[in-house]
Amino acid sequence: MDEVRLQSLRFEALGTYVDLACTQGVDLDLMRSSLDAKVMTLDEVASCYRPDSEVRKLYDLTLARRCDGEYEVSDVLWWLLSKAEEARQITSGLVDIALGGILADEYRLDGCSSSDARGLVELSGASHVVRLGRGTLIDLHSLGKAYWAERCAHELSMEFEADVLVGLGGDIFVSSLSGRTYFPIAIPKDGRSVYQEGDQLVYLSRGGIATSTKLSRQVRYCQGEIASHIFDPRTLRPSSHGADVATVVGRSTGMCNVLSLMSLIDGQLANEAIDNLAYHARLVVGDSVTFVGDFGSEVLEV
Repeated sequence: MDEVRLQSLRFEALGTYVDLACTQGVDLDLMRSSLDAKVMTLDEVASCYRPDSEVRKLYDLTLARRCDGEYEVSDVLWWLLSKAEEARQITSGLVDIALGGILADEYRLDGCSSSDARGLVELSGASHVVRLGRGTLIDLHSLGKAYWAERCAHELSMEFEADVLVGLGGDIFVSSLSGRTYFPIAIPKDGRSVYQEGDQLVYLSRGGIATSTKLSRQVRYCQGEIASHIFDPRTLRPSSHGADVATVVGRSTGMCNVLSLMSLIDGQLANEAIDNLAYHARLVVGDSVTFVGDFGSEVLEV
């Protein structure tokens, strides 16, 4: 593996951190400006926390109706929802973007308890038209960031004619024109975002990597219970099975994220999907670490 000089930076956005790295000789500040604009677009469309985002405006519209309805959405949201539909199909519904309303503090449906509200997000036969259940808050969260990191890396690589890494939170994608640049990526056992000595390193020349964990965040949902933010759509309860931390490597960062989230909910089903797709994974349960595929190798080819 030839040594290639890299430049990198990290900044905060979307309530998390953004990593940007590329080969030397590129104006990194100019590349960051381009990435900033792309990240802002995602925030404006898919943030559950901005009252003026597209998904929050749609949520308000669904609350005002007495029944399910159809809504026209933007190009970006339609693209993200199309990716989410692929995730739903591959995971048999274990990755569900329709649970956001149940987690919202202002969740309110007359005569309907949270246990009855499963949310509904369906792509209509008409382009850019989505059917939403009443009180459904689309929650793309890490799934949206993962697919967006992949899209941003591809676009920046073409724009600046460089090998580029983009990371949004724990979701990272490498787009390489040369195929000869290997980006080192730290994989902490506990899902941390900061490298410490002793953490496992893998090297990627292309493709994606995503880490999901139950350990980093807890939420208080509408029943007042504080628990993991990872929900099992089959029970509408915080996940009590699967891995504590799951890292997946493969061709698509979005799919890596899908499989890592799936691993936190149902490890057996996730392992079968990871194996079928020829992806690689590292799963942490307590103090135990297991590998699926060739994740134990230092250099991963995807």
